Amino acid sequence: MFKHLFFSCLLLAVVLPSAVWSAPKGEKVGTIREAHAAFKNNGNCAENAEWKDEAKSNTKFRQLDCFKTDNGGAVRLELNDNSSFSIAENSLVIIDNLVEKDESGAFRIKLDIQKGYMGFKAEKKKGHEVNFSTGTAAASIRGTEGFIGEYEGTFFASLKNGELSVKFNGDDPVTITGGQTVIANKEFPNHTIVLNLKSSGDLGFAKVLVGILADTTLSVDSLTSKIIQADNDYQEKLNQSNESIPAKDSVAQQPVADTQPVAVTQPVADTIGQQGAIPQIKFSSYDSLRCAANISISGLQKDSKTRVKTYKDGSEVADMEVKRNIVWRSALSSGIHEYEYVVENEAGRSSFKKVLGCYPMKPFSVKVFGKQYVRLQIPPPPPGVADVITQTLQFEIRVPPENDPIVLNKVVVKQNGKVILQERLSQITNLKYEIPVVLKRAFKNRFDIEVIHKSGYSVKTYKIYEVGK
Repeated sequence: MFKHLFFSCLLLAVVLPSAVWSAPKGEKVGTIREAHAAFKNNGNCAENAEWKDEAKSNTKFRQLDCFKTDNGGAVRLELNDNSSFSIAENSLVIIDNLVEKDESGAFRIKLDIQKGYMGFKAEKKKGHEVNFSTGTAAASIRGTEGFIGEYEGTFFASLKNGELSVKFNGDDPVTITGGQTVIANKEFPNHTIVLNLKSSGDLGFAKVLVGILADTTLSVDSLTSKIIQADNDYQEKLNQSNESIPAKDSVAQQPVADTQPVAVTQPVADTIGQQGAIPQIKFSSYDSLRCAANISISGLQKDSKTRVKTYKDGSEVADMEVKRNIVWRSALSSGIHEYEYVVENEAGRSSFKKVLGCYPMKPFSVKVFGKQYVRLQIPPPPPGVADVITQTLQFEIRVPPENDPIVLNKVVVKQNGKVILQERLSQITNLKYEIPVVLKRAFKNRFDIEVIHKSGYSVKTYKIYEVGK
């Protein structure tokens, strides 16, 4: 599906002719640090070849070697500069191109993923470049950690940090950065989907992603929803693992979108009696994507009758009894609201107010009106008359169920790579756009539209006006 996939990171690759299979063994270029349920070959990398049980831990590997893994198998390769590549189970990967050290000390490598997927972590050293290819795409990475692969014709790549440029099916390159995942298939309306996921670049999440891609009956929207939900579930499991480690007086700060509280009042304590310490309630952190605030309640005496109440925009929405010091995850409602949290018993009362945003990851769409590719035949004007060709670019952003621009972070429109409209946050007041544009004659005028949700989920689309001479 992706005919060639370049991945420039911290190393560079040169494509070898098909005759490499008969080439002699290449130079030793790195070490197999770990290997199990894995095989190695050199010269014949077909899946049905006679594979040898030579993938052993702490042995050297050469250029033009290829590796195959079975169920539960894995191979971790390490170059001499400490860059590493982790081949996952049920995969077949070829060290397709030369790996060499040039005069500046830079390594160059290309890895051909014939089947499955792999993780990578490339050292950020000047001159290094890493290229990857799959059956359907080409990509390049820079100073990057993440994973890349293909399943049943669907390409995917995901970054924990760094930058990746991928070219799929003859389309223009798509660049993603740390925290983003790209999925591409010729059956998608715009061929590629880019998602901001907290699990991006985590090789453990790659296996989850492959499991979702195995369901080829999913629509693009359903696929996107399942991936977003899987990201949330995966992170929840990680958080539960972290929470199993006792923390004395603190709550781990969870990653959040870049929406910050806009108003805060400090906790207020009112002494009501002398029957013990006044209970305290404090804000620790919040997650605007999972829509939960972490609240700590402390100072409770044994057998005290303590109640905690939550108010949203002045109205009570929750009332519960607590009997011990706890760290409590309070659910938030979609959008921006003012929350007040109150803890009270016979000894006294504490409270605080905070304005918090909740932007759960929800797929949305951008509809461009008219045909995506428009050809215009407009006769040149008479001599002395300005040759001005105008059109109106129309598109609509659909963000169910709210259909409220408050959930959007950014809207960008580019004409032939140059920004002609950019709105952020409160500047976005409408979901329908009509933009007058001036077109060049004898030219393909391309308009790229990108809309980013406050959750980080983004949608990209485009429209082209080709004007004849």
